[in-house]
Amino acid sequence: MRIACFCLFNKLISGQTPLMVALLLATCLTGMQGLSLAQTCDEPQGYVERRGYYSSIAATDMTYSMYLPPCYDQSNQVYPVIYLMHGSNSDDRHWLELGLAETLDEQIATGALPPMIVALPFGNWIANENRFDAVSWENVFLLEFLPEVEAAYRIDARQATRAIGGISRGGFWAFSIAFRHPDLFSAIGGHSAFFARRHAPPEHNPLDLALNAEGIESLRVWLDRGVDDFAGPNLDLMHERLNQRGIEHTYQVQPGEHNNQYWAQHVLEYLQFYAANWHGDSAAITVSATPVPSTAGQEAYYLFLPAVSFPSLRTTIGSERLRAVAAGQPDANLIVDEATYAALQQFGVTLSSETQVVASDRLFNTLWRDRSAYTLLPFDSLTPRYRVLHLDNMHPLDSDLSGYPFAFSSDQPNFYPDRLTRILFSGVTALARDTLAALDANGTAWAGEAILPYVSQADFFHTSNEVSFTANCPQPDEPPLGAFCAKEAHFELLTSLGLDIVELSGNHNNDYGFDAYLHTLDLFRANGIQTVGGGATIAEAQQPLILSHNGNTIALVSCNWIGPYYALATEDNPGAASCDWNWLRAALPQLAIDNDLLIVTVQYQEFEEYTPSAQQQSDFRGLADLGADVVIGTQAHKPQTFEFYATGRDSEAFIHYGLGNLFFDQPYWGNVRFFMDQLFIYEGRLLTVDLFTGIIEDAGRPRPMDAYEQENFLAFMFVTQNGF
Repeated sequence: MRIACFCLFNKLISGQTPLMVALLLATCLTGMQGLSLAQTCDEPQGYVERRGYYSSIAATDMTYSMYLPPCYDQSNQVYPVIYLMHGSNSDDRHWLELGLAETLDEQIATGALPPMIVALPFGNWIANENRFDAVSWENVFLLEFLPEVEAAYRIDARQATRAIGGISRGGFWAFSIAFRHPDLFSAIGGHSAFFARRHAPPEHNPLDLALNAEGIESLRVWLDRGVDDFAGPNLDLMHERLNQRGIEHTYQVQPGEHNNQYWAQHVLEYLQFYAANWHGDSAAITVSATPVPSTAGQEAYYLFLPAVSFPSLRTTIGSERLRAVAAGQPDANLIVDEATYAALQQFGVTLSSETQVVASDRLFNTLWRDRSAYTLLPFDSLTPRYRVLHLDNMHPLDSDLSGYPFAFSSDQPNFYPDRLTRILFSGVTALARDTLAALDANGTAWAGEAILPYVSQADFFHTSNEVSFTANCPQPDEPPLGAFCAKEAHFELLTSLGLDIVELSGNHNNDYGFDAYLHTLDLFRANGIQTVGGGATIAEAQQPLILSHNGNTIALVSCNWIGPYYALATEDNPGAASCDWNWLRAALPQLAIDNDLLIVTVQYQEFEEYTPSAQQQSDFRGLADLGADVVIGTQAHKPQTFEFYATGRDSEAFIHYGLGNLFFDQPYWGNVRFFMDQLFIYEGRLLTVDLFTGIIEDAGRPRPMDAYEQENFLAFMFVTQNGF
């Protein structure tokens, strides 16, 4: 995630509500991307997909439908969005039953309407409740649903390109939400909206808000109803009050009743109203879909990358050395396969006649045997058994490829930046004990500055936070269950690093009580940090995190294998998801089917060993046999070894038994050395894994290893421990 965005974000959040904090982040991420006009689309139709999420506010599994415009999957555009709510006796398919998708397809195809996204939430039971406290449909919509879809889809999250509306009961909610938050929306529509004088307290009732809510003059407002609509009297009253206030609006009364037949007749009019200002520059804005500063705006190439076998001790190569190879000079360490040799010739590169060329089916074994050798591989030919060499100590994809000697313009590129997703996994974060004292003494900027350049390159940065934040740490507000707490003032370390995903499978998050855990959950939500492996209830803790990014769909599941009992979530208490085989056997195979990639991270027994126990190996392999493409142990305070495991599914899973600590105060040789694993996922496939090797200094400051430290560490992990 872009660090520049977080710098702005941190300046803005002071004094903001949790809602505005989350939405400032979403808007920042959208607004930072380069803009240009949309390109032509030849597809005649869009499509609808239905997805789910878990509402911790309503403690309910929720669903929603999304209309995505023609060429959504083939483009890298962001689109304006309409949020449309259903009537009280329907669900998220209500608008689709009225012909919404067909109308949009026809109008977009002719150019009468611009391409747009329409989000259709199902309010479930909560939208039919007259609740206006913390558990309300407004809070579910604004704090959970809206951030969910604006993170998952390419939505232009600006006020000017957001609209909201609804039918009947949905119209009430649309007006209540928009009148209370007019800075979020440009237009609001109520179609037979059901208003009542005593339907809600004045601070939530649209009829009262019409007279006194601040800022609603900025909204374009539409009201309509049938002549025989039973909701007519209070719609008339809304019309009168808007006139009294001097708010410009449209109010139409047409033949019909309060039913689907009436609304279906007017779907086109509604859409024309919402999209009235979206033609031209404000519609379907094109962006670079990879939010990494160095690749923004980068064109597609046919790309060859320098690579070694996974257990090689080699990690980097000089750009001058590669330019010499491209110029035909010999390199005794270069081995290429026949296919790559021929492909390079087609791009005008003739390697030295001294270059070792092997059959394609022999390349990997040759590199595995000769750890000093490297190769050049087409980007899309990479597999996790190969590691990409850094170019002058920087990953090649973070450099300017226009000057890289093995990136070629082609009418059939093998590398499109907007099809790549990078997820960086780190291990134990526990801002307690001596780490807490180190942060007090040196500050959070000191703690994160050395790893910031690396973590900022990932699209998603993950850590396993094991300790909850409390305002009074180290003084407990309730009898503690364990020993660890983190200071709330140190939470800014996570936001300054651009943390996107926090794993809550750790066994110390409930140490200072359930209230501290729930407070920490609120902090994550308010700062736009997604959670996995833990939650307010067992259902929430077991909920997978689905990442949809650059055409890749990745499911994350996390669980705790070891306890203790008070760390595990129940139906009534927050905590970590227990690694229950019955749940995992039911959930993982379907997640593997429904998503491109399934990643499982685990809090396991904390061994003082660099190699897994026989039981750990059996359990991690069992997860892979159930469908996990990647299994990572996030529990280990010492880094553990790797395995490429041939599953019973005729595939190979990447298993890393333990990453080691990221922020923790264990001052031993093994406990201050750690890995971070960056997964490169391209067109739905795990392509390669980049290994960051680091050392924790002064109990709280992780930094990259230098070349000598790295070579010794990799030799220890790959050869001495792993036996590669």
